Amino acid sequence: MSNATKNRKLKFLTLTIGGNPYTVQVKTWKITNNTDDGERFFVYVPSGTPITDGEFREQAEDDYALTVSFFSDWTVNGFSDYLVQNDQQTVAFQLDHHQDIPGEYVRWAGSVKIKAPEVGGDVRTTEQQEVTMQCVGKPTYTRP
Repeated sequence: MSNATKNRKLKFLTLTIGGNPYTVQVKTWKITNNTDDGERFFVYVPSGTPITDGEFREQAEDDYALTVSFFSDWTVNGFSDYLVQNDQQTVAFQLDHHQDIPGEYVRWAGSVKIKAPEVGGDVRTTEQQEVTMQCVGKPTYTRP
């Protein structure tokens, strides 16, 4: 393993939601792990028992989200239109990252619950939107 610093600029991405490609509309994206550490419990432990610390942690449920900022697209089946038309539906997503760099190409895939984004903004500005969609379970992480 090298001690050299590795850094990359975010330049290439492939994003499909519900089987539809929306890459060219995307301005920013992130997958967030909101999973709690789980609840910590303590119990009384008599001396001489195998449990010495009297502590255990209840496992938390996976809680991930996909947040996307994008340029609005109200054409039929455009990203904005698709999100509004499919509000509250659960669909598949796939996000390919660094597919242009051999050895660094990674993919997240899973399901998200669609959420219609906010609409509107300041006059004479480029229309943009942001949406945070909750993942159903933990997205899979692979190296295609």
